[in-house]
Amino acid sequence: VMKKKIAIIGAGLAGISLASLIKDKFNIKIFEKSRGVGGRMSTRKSFPFTFDHGAQFFKIETKEFLEFASEMLHKNIIKPWNFKYAHYDGNDLKKITILKNKDKYFVGVPHMDSIVKYLSNDLDILLNTKVEKILKKNHKWQLIDQNKKIHAEYDWIVLSLPAEQSFNFISKDTNFYSSIKKIKMKGCFSLMIGFEKPIILNFDAAFIENKDISWIAVNSSKPARKGKYSIIVNSSYEFAKKNINTPKIKVLSHLYEETRKFINQNLANPTLKNLHQWMYVEAEKAPKKDFFIDTNKNIGVCGDWFLNSRVENAFTSALKLSKQII
Repeated sequence: VMKKKIAIIGAGLAGISLASLIKDKFNIKIFEKSRGVGGRMSTRKSFPFTFDHGAQFFKIETKEFLEFASEMLHKNIIKPWNFKYAHYDGNDLKKITILKNKDKYFVGVPHMDSIVKYLSNDLDILLNTKVEKILKKNHKWQLIDQNKKIHAEYDWIVLSLPAEQSFNFISKDTNFYSSIKKIKMKGCFSLMIGFEKPIILNFDAAFIENKDISWIAVNSSKPARKGKYSIIVNSSYEFAKKNINTPKIKVLSHLYEETRKFINQNLANPTLKNLHQWMYVEAEKAPKKDFFIDTNKNIGVCGDWFLNSRVENAFTSALKLSKQII
């Protein structure tokens, strides 16, 4: 029997999980616009620094996700991160927690993107391929990429993209058209700072309320991180919304200044300062479902934003969609 062909657009954790879950039953091709897999589980490498500038850590709550992750736990591609976690309201320290193995805050090793890379080892992925349009021809899907190249004859198409990007592909007669149209997503900025020498902080990671910066983490405090001392700072959603069109250089210097004031140190001459803008991080109001599917049109959508943009939710959305497609 000929296996049915499925095209998946997006090689983040949701798309790669879906492909891993159904690869024995279908012929799968994954299309990814970036030069690497990972989506928001990405790692930026700027020698001698590395930055997990997307997802910071994750929990494993369900037995399905534990089962899925068990081989990677066994091979040390996933390890617990033991760290000193601070919670601030503005400049006021509310509480410091020492997180140990038993608290089960996990990270990918040696980088966050190691997880998605491991899962995508035996998958057929086209990188640097931005799908611009999809259309049905003789009951089969065609994808047209940025070079006007046609990738044809797919039985199914799955969008594992943020809601607003998925919406761009969907025709009005799709059964979840109006549901996905309503979803707006929040974004954030990630500031990456690399230093020659460590700076002394009273935490490895801090969650900060009521400021333009909402998260600071010492990336180099995570297990098996080689390279020099590096820090990730995430802006608040509110700041990102207000500054969506502010020139990047202004955003970078403002967030840097805020960080400097917050940790009350002269961050003299970091070796590296970089900014990344995540346009789509979390749904303002998550849909009531775990995925979308139209079985008349053979199109589905999955992603962490269906639930609340945690790492495990990307897997859960993919798992539930995979059962429907099978």
